[in-house]
Amino acid sequence: MKTVAPDWLGLAWAAVPMAFSAIVLAVARLGQVRPMIVASVRLVVQLWLLGIVLKAIFRAESAWVVLVTVGVMLAVAAHTVGTRQPKHRWQIRLESLAAMGLAIAATMAVCVRLALHLDPWYSASTFIPLFGMILGNSVSGVSLAAERLAADLKADRDLVEQRLALGATSRQAAMPALRAAVRSALTPVLNNMMIAGIVAIPGMTTGQLLAGADVLEALRYQVLVYFGITGTAALSALIMLELRMRRYFTKAHQLRETEFI
Repeated sequence: MKTVAPDWLGLAWAAVPMAFSAIVLAVARLGQVRPMIVASVRLVVQLWLLGIVLKAIFRAESAWVVLVTVGVMLAVAAHTVGTRQPKHRWQIRLESLAAMGLAIAATMAVCVRLALHLDPWYSASTFIPLFGMILGNSVSGVSLAAERLAADLKADRDLVEQRLALGATSRQAAMPALRAAVRSALTPVLNNMMIAGIVAIPGMTTGQLLAGADVLEALRYQVLVYFGITGTAALSALIMLELRMRRYFTKAHQLRETEFI
């Protein structure tokens, strides 16, 4: 059975439930009407512009174009991580850029060359969507890891310093905070994996099924994406935490008090 993509009139009909919700919110004076409208307009405009850009990138079929594109995506992701932090935003942007860059480079190398046998490796129609899905789901993990580590070290600063005074290394003293940071980073991803196929049909599977792809093929792609997301999120968080630890502790295993003022 051939699938039919919605036209603009179809999209207008699809917006009816959302529009009805906005009317109810406005009448009840519960707020969020303006953000809903702004978000809807931005969604349409941004995706329309994305379509124009992706068409040009796919036609170019150039390794350099693909590398520049994913570089911009990575820079925007690092900037997003920095904006969520209360202080030292540029330091965290650079650290998250390095963490996510290293992690996703390793993940994409494995996925593209060993899992998909993509030839050429820079086939834009496959590489960029896969890169975007994996990177997009790693941003929150890196941000949550950085936030949780800083918050726990600040809250338990006296306890951390006591451990250091008793001869513990910086890693030993910060181990509870590190464990909490890793848990915060990976919990959303692991929860999504746990409910996939039972509570929800993941987005990539849904898209491929709507496009008429074979069910088992679509599911294998989804498993590949989840493995890539989890691996990248975990590696990114670990690298980010290592960089943050170097920022919070000296080589002599002393806590830098100025980082928590």
